[in-house]
Amino acid sequence: MTKVSKIDLVITWVDGSDPQWQEEKNKYSKEIKNKESNNSARYRDWDNLKYVFRSIEKNMPWINNIFLVTCGQVPSWLNINNPKVKLVFHEQFIPKEYLPTFSSHVIELNLHRIEGLSENFIYFNDDIFAINPLEEKDFFINGLPCDSGILNIHCPKKSLMIHTIANNDTGIINEHFDIKSNLKRRKYWFNFKYGAKNILQNIILSNCPRFPGFKQFHMSNSFLKSTFEEIWSEEYDTLNSVCLHKFRNVLDVNQWVVREWQLVSNRFVPTKKYKIGQMIDFEKMEVNKSLALCKKTLFSKKYKLICINDGDTIENFEVLSKKVNLLLEKKFPNRSSFEKNN
Repeated sequence: MTKVSKIDLVITWVDGSDPQWQEEKNKYSKEIKNKESNNSARYRDWDNLKYVFRSIEKNMPWINNIFLVTCGQVPSWLNINNPKVKLVFHEQFIPKEYLPTFSSHVIELNLHRIEGLSENFIYFNDDIFAINPLEEKDFFINGLPCDSGILNIHCPKKSLMIHTIANNDTGIINEHFDIKSNLKRRKYWFNFKYGAKNILQNIILSNCPRFPGFKQFHMSNSFLKSTFEEIWSEEYDTLNSVCLHKFRNVLDVNQWVVREWQLVSNRFVPTKKYKIGQMIDFEKMEVNKSLALCKKTLFSKKYKLICINDGDTIENFEVLSKKVNLLLEKKFPNRSSFEKNN
């Protein structure tokens, strides 16, 4: 196995409670086409980003650089003098015609433009924590992303924009790749590491005339910067149109199209990616059950990552976030070198 020379990590973050940021966002609110795009939960800060950094220092010490991407905001506790920290503002890498932006899709589709970013990088959202030791081979093997090529059917719902966006992603894939010839590369699609259930699902869906969709994992993604560049070259008009949207739009594609492009171009190593982490969804589960699962996952050895997912309809958010942060403080009590001393 060839070791990757450098693996960077990218985290995107916004403090939606910042009055100056809110004022700027409100200037463009007339452009919002769907209320889901302006839901406060889309920009809500759980005030636990420092635990993301603590978890990385403890369990991913081999990371080369951490690029924290913001709209110009700087966490008050962040030690920007740490040589591993690269604070990147939107205007430093996103073309000016797309700014300002309040859409994660625009930010994510332009990550490859970050100056100094390595070819191999890991993308974290600000709700992902490394809870047990991780190795480079959990993300890249022989320079290729570790992933699971599992087919899926997206079932759109009018009120949930993300399902339509997922279909938009797959639509691009089907413009450039043929399912029949692709699935002949059996080691990528019928690999024993996926487990019997997922292999059976791939067998059933292999009869579709085109790719029906891909199973997504609300977790970190391993990317090749060159994949972004290739998609921009092949689908410039589509990505340019998406990036002109100030807010999420039903016509968008998102970062999933990059991951899927890597899957269908066989630029990945089949692994049990779906088993690396646990997502805690406070919107879909009863709060006490979610908290119990969160605590159990944080302090077990079963998973290496946890995603503490926000939701649009969480009740008593202030109380809940404090309880979650108490758990994170217990899990990661020691200040990291990414934090100021005072």
